[in-house]
Amino acid sequence: MTENDAEVRLLRFPELIQRLRQNLVGERFDEADVRTAVTLLSNHGLVMGLDFGDLVLLEPPAMNGYAAAVIRAARAHIDEIGCVAEHDVFDRKIDFEGVDRLVSSDEDLLLRAMVQTLLNRSLCIAEDTPDGRQLIFPSQYRREHPIQRHPEIFISYTFCGELATVYTTLVVRLWYSREFENKELWRNAAEFTTTKGRVAGLRMAKTGEGQGTLDVFFDPKISDELKVIFIEYVHQHLRRYAEEVRRDRRYVCRCGKPVDNRNAVRARLDAGEKFVRCQWCDKKVALIDHIEKRLGSDPVANEVLRMDEVATRELDTQALEQILIGHMMAICGESNQIFRPVTMFDQGIDGEVEFKDDDGKASGRKVYVQLKSGDSHLRWRQSDEKFVFDVKNLRHLEYWAEQPVDVYLVVRDREGEIRWMNLTSYLQTRRKKTSRQIVFVGEKLNASTVWEIRDRYLQV
Repeated sequence: MTENDAEVRLLRFPELIQRLRQNLVGERFDEADVRTAVTLLSNHGLVMGLDFGDLVLLEPPAMNGYAAAVIRAARAHIDEIGCVAEHDVFDRKIDFEGVDRLVSSDEDLLLRAMVQTLLNRSLCIAEDTPDGRQLIFPSQYRREHPIQRHPEIFISYTFCGELATVYTTLVVRLWYSREFENKELWRNAAEFTTTKGRVAGLRMAKTGEGQGTLDVFFDPKISDELKVIFIEYVHQHLRRYAEEVRRDRRYVCRCGKPVDNRNAVRARLDAGEKFVRCQWCDKKVALIDHIEKRLGSDPVANEVLRMDEVATRELDTQALEQILIGHMMAICGESNQIFRPVTMFDQGIDGEVEFKDDDGKASGRKVYVQLKSGDSHLRWRQSDEKFVFDVKNLRHLEYWAEQPVDVYLVVRDREGEIRWMNLTSYLQTRRKKTSRQIVFVGEKLNASTVWEIRDRYLQV
């Protein structure tokens, strides 16, 4: 494949329409028709519309190839901890052997979209560390779990489906739910802790083709209420992602001996019985205990729903970061300017746009950008009917004012519209210098506005 051939694998929507009109002379169609066609083709996996830059990927398998390379890199981690540095992905420091690669400029965009897709599908964890952001793949951990018999398994699930996906999405969403803190990941096992340091964990084993068992275990001192919440979260996740789910609760008699005959427990439950006899002391062991009564109750269901909403919101936030950076890359690429993301976190600057001169060379003139995604960053102030951006960290106001170049605030709303405004100019001219409220009067961010600002700065 030549570079010219590779270039047509990722197209901006206006370019797609232009190519169609060149090749379908005499055919009558408008932009809405083409967008409808792209949507229909996307539903069948024949093309893929990216969530930024109005881009269309004509060969969706290309993204799968890049994702497979990233996952291989995580699996090959020297410490067997199933992760890869995000900057190594974007800087192409991993092995892309065997990948049908795109040209460099398109590859930058596709890599960004690939990471966003992994987050959207709950297939990886993006964790900020002192060494930069790490992409963590729970299914790629190779270190063996050191636990032998203790703690005892509390409940088991047998199920069918895509085992790696079921397990990975469960661990990722538990991680992002923030109800339980991550403690450690192992090969097909994960441990979480409560606020008091008590352990709740998962261990998965493949039992057949497309069949697996997921064991849930707890620190003996963990509260029944937290056991119920953890179990119910696992149960609801399996109902959503797996098939033929079978649940086996492990019971312990008051004499301290476990009820080993799971077939007897199943038979008693199926018959509607409320107890089973201990095979050691012959005493009754209640099958419908406090935990069973709490499972599925409204308070527990509400807590599980809240946890899942938190996980979705956290993952969406990180995915939206990738979308907004991807949009900056696409728009600056379309306008033939340079965008560079900043890899450090929480500094108040997320990237820079450097403008090219009339000869297409980097001019050294630039602006910094602070990127924000989601409606939560803007609120409608009824007193004057204006949108307001609330600065949570006062230090950011000082930091922006200290920069040697202008800082622009870029905001993407839930409808996907992206606008930006000159923060530096706004902060210099407003009366209340220390107010954390910024009246957002941004203009649409597209190639035309980038060119307008470019011309303004190059004329200085």
